[in-house]
Amino acid sequence: MSPSKRFSAMPFLIASLALGIQLSAQTFSSYEPPKNIGAPVNSSKNDFAPAISPDGSYMIFNSNRYGKYQDLYIAHLKDGIWSEPEPMTKLNSPYNDETPFLSADGTVLLFSSDRDGSIEMPKDDRNQIRVSFDLYWSKRVDGEWTAPEPLPGDVNTQYHEKTPSLSRDGKTLYYCTWLFGDMNRTALVQAEYRNGGFVNPKPLPPPFNTGHQDLALVPAEDLKGFFFASNRPDSIGMFDIYFVSYRNGKFGTPQNLGEKVNSRENEIFLSRADQRYYICSDRGGGLGQFDLYSSFVFTKEAAFETRAIHFDFDEAVIRKESYPYLDALSQFLKEHGDARIEIIGHTDLHGTDDYNNRLSLKRAEAVKNYLAARGLDPKRFTISGAGKSQPVVNQTGKGFDELNRRTEFRIMKK
Repeated sequence: MSPSKRFSAMPFLIASLALGIQLSAQTFSSYEPPKNIGAPVNSSKNDFAPAISPDGSYMIFNSNRYGKYQDLYIAHLKDGIWSEPEPMTKLNSPYNDETPFLSADGTVLLFSSDRDGSIEMPKDDRNQIRVSFDLYWSKRVDGEWTAPEPLPGDVNTQYHEKTPSLSRDGKTLYYCTWLFGDMNRTALVQAEYRNGGFVNPKPLPPPFNTGHQDLALVPAEDLKGFFFASNRPDSIGMFDIYFVSYRNGKFGTPQNLGEKVNSRENEIFLSRADQRYYICSDRGGGLGQFDLYSSFVFTKEAAFETRAIHFDFDEAVIRKESYPYLDALSQFLKEHGDARIEIIGHTDLHGTDDYNNRLSLKRAEAVKNYLAARGLDPKRFTISGAGKSQPVVNQTGKGFDELNRRTEFRIMKK
């Protein structure tokens, strides 16, 4: 079965808790600047466009570390350390493959490529080929990525199509496009998924497409808005990362994320798994040209959840790869001493209700004990175990189990 036929089951089987977290640029001002991920992920060349899996356990990005062209690479987070990136040979071509994006459930990978078969412009007056980037996709089936195919529908043209992203339900595609050799006329476009393809592409309304080279739009439905990159007049450097709210069908005013995120150079491609944020930047002090950076960002205005807290199988022992997240959370709670938290454990759908209720409660208690051991008053926390009663996805199996195993934090009102 071809990827096109497999993808006819869109939209994705993913649900949102719709926690309604309120976000502003000021949210980022109280956190440490993003830190360079370092080797082996970053190299002496360009390492670009991080796409993070829903549980944060792996990252797909593009790099030209071993040649002239950009290839897609995958790195895994094991015991708190990123593995040596491996080229995704089944997806890569002899030319450029770049700007990957993972769907909300981690089963679909979008990217841009100028491989053979992409729609090209006619040769110029010197008989030179003018290559074009088109959008492609692949699906993860039984842990393996299928051979990529051009995105079905009418989004691919003679123009460059790059930086694809999808809404959480898979019904809306976002991407940027520009004419060969004229990036100054970059446009952000959206298309809708109907009858097995993405159709009806149209430019996004203001505040986008007003002459500022907006690109890399990433939906953040749980934050009620979008992240994107732009070289707007209020940018700190060149390209900066912005957040724009989206409520009741209307966009707000784009907000620059500020000096804790942006620098005097370029910051592009914000990606996130819950409160773990990743960007790429060519700021000074990196290992190469563009490097990948990460940070933790929490908010006390509403509930949030994470899949960054891992346990041994059938146990309530926190694994050490969870420590950086919990340490960042403990620091956040120390700086917001008035915040009281309910910790709720969730399991996958395997096993009995009674067993999962007990296990999830023990795991919530383990999180409470870890935070208390970092100097936080245990009275600030209550715990409960939801077991398997509130799944994100009502399915079992690889990819779905990981989404359902999570820890939720609810802000308790005074």
